[in-house]
Amino acid sequence: MTTNSHDRLIGATIDGRYRILSRIARGGMAGVYLATDLRLERNVAIKIMHGHLIDDPAYAEKFIREARHTARLTHPNIVSVYDQGQENDILFLVMEYLPGMTLRELLNDFGTLTVDQTLDITTAVLQGLDAAHREGILHRDVKPENVMLVDDGRIKIGDFGLARPVTSATQTGATLMGTIAYIAPELLQRGTSDFRSDLYSVGIMLYEMLTGRQPFTGDSPMQVAMQHANNPVPTAVGVNPDVSSELDEIIQWATAKNPEHRPKDALAFRDGLRAAAQGIATDTTTAPIPTVDETMVLERVDTAATQVIQRPTAPAAHRTEGAALHATDALVRSTHTRRRRGFIIGALALVGVLLAGGTGWWFSMGPGALASAGAVTGLTVASATEQLTASGIVVIDPPLEEYSTDIAEGLVIGTEPEITGPVPKGTEVQLIVSLGAEPVALPDWAQQSVAEYTSALEALDISVLAAVTQFDASAPADSIMSVLSPDGTNIAAGVTLHRGDSISLVVSAGPIPAVANKTPAAATKLLTDAGLLVSETTVSEFHDTIGKGKVIRVEAANPLSPGDTVTLVISKGPELVMIPEVSGLTIKSAKELLESLGFAVEVNTDIPESFWGDAFAQAVSLEPASGLMAPRGSTIVINGVF
Repeated sequence: MTTNSHDRLIGATIDGRYRILSRIARGGMAGVYLATDLRLERNVAIKIMHGHLIDDPAYAEKFIREARHTARLTHPNIVSVYDQGQENDILFLVMEYLPGMTLRELLNDFGTLTVDQTLDITTAVLQGLDAAHREGILHRDVKPENVMLVDDGRIKIGDFGLARPVTSATQTGATLMGTIAYIAPELLQRGTSDFRSDLYSVGIMLYEMLTGRQPFTGDSPMQVAMQHANNPVPTAVGVNPDVSSELDEIIQWATAKNPEHRPKDALAFRDGLRAAAQGIATDTTTAPIPTVDETMVLERVDTAATQVIQRPTAPAAHRTEGAALHATDALVRSTHTRRRRGFIIGALALVGVLLAGGTGWWFSMGPGALASAGAVTGLTVASATEQLTASGIVVIDPPLEEYSTDIAEGLVIGTEPEITGPVPKGTEVQLIVSLGAEPVALPDWAQQSVAEYTSALEALDISVLAAVTQFDASAPADSIMSVLSPDGTNIAAGVTLHRGDSISLVVSAGPIPAVANKTPAAATKLLTDAGLLVSETTVSEFHDTIGKGKVIRVEAANPLSPGDTVTLVISKGPELVMIPEVSGLTIKSAKELLESLGFAVEVNTDIPESFWGDAFAQAVSLEPASGLMAPRGSTIVINGVF
């Protein structure tokens, strides 16, 4: 637990009810505090949004959404929310206080967990997620930091800050939410998510608990994201021999790239874990669960009769369901085989007829006729389907999806197989539909040269519109200071861009050459060698320490780039001021007069300073004498007598 004696909230009472005792943690959007509920006399955890974010409607809505969603969830494995409100500039969320540690802290301390510990934690997380999913809520940020291990042995999942109802969470848009180390491939590839996306994250956690490491690592979030999208999760048994093959299969099941191949829900995942713990192989075949009204009618292989197979109205045990599906697949394959045999026999007979009767009809109007379809690139799915179908080509579902920098999202890129000319009528193709430009994370430019960073951008198909060089005393020459969008806005490292986007770089030229106290000729050479132009017009100023004719500084625009023009400011030397007449003045008055003109003053007298303002303490003479010119800042001596 952390405390901060300078935190203005500590000791405050919010809403007349919650007295803040100490700060527990601090995140990017909010701080979490230990507080006392004065009304119910119990400790609570209170999350308070950072003050600078409360005026941002997006952040405030996200904060309130967490309260509303989590408040609907009542389950032993979910952190309970008690209250939410706002008092002046304080937006807060009150939750149950759970003394303990996070799973992340446990992993940091111990690295690899035992199989029993891993199963206990994963089971609790899945049971909590099941309760959320049944309420139609996705978590979308399942990771060890959000799993709480309470001192009394309870295990709870919390921080539903990214949660949304399934109706609004299935499309994330361009911004990838959640933590990249645990993010599901469909969020990276299509920006979509459902309950099985949470299960993928649990599968990654399961691997990490058993091996002490994350399955995918890299030097940048983008490298990790690409591995999630393209690479299978490594086997855990290859890292930890204590992991059984049955348990390793569960990890592979939960982290399948295709959501359709993962457990159908959190409880199926949990049941698979329990079976694996007992050394029972789990059937990880996953198929959509049909409704009560769905019926399959299949021909028997051994008789001419038909068999009606109705799916159960309620889910059966996992192994039983898997076996039934395998039996169904066998019947389907056998039926297809018999049909193919019948097709071959019929085709041979047809060929005989054609050979006997001539080939004209076959190639002009029959199945041998060729179909010619115009290009479908750039068309909508509906228009492309209509065009291909009208030409005699069969469009089959589902369409394929690919990223494209040239074709807008939702429009057709082409077909698979590609149609390059006339094809036989009845040819089957799938449309390839554009997902738009592929999202990529902007790499960090720290510690990289311009050439290295430009190469990294080229690998992501991000082009550099311009590299603007600016003088900057705080950044080494040739280092990248910032990255700009085409409209000139600063972009942070890690921001999501898309392949085909363009950016500009701001590169340091180092500090402006030091020219103070140099001759104009020497200063001009230094500046021109640095790529600057020096104006023929100069500016002159008095200067107390830089001699006449020497350069004081340059006047220039800010920011300043090579090729810009600067102006030299030349010293006229110290400014000369006439020494005034002080006869008849007291020592004090004479001293004040000289100081007001910019002179330093010394007093030569036996009169104590406390009497210098009295009439008898006269300033008799000055050195140098009154009426002479002296540099401003030089020392004048006052001779004073009674």
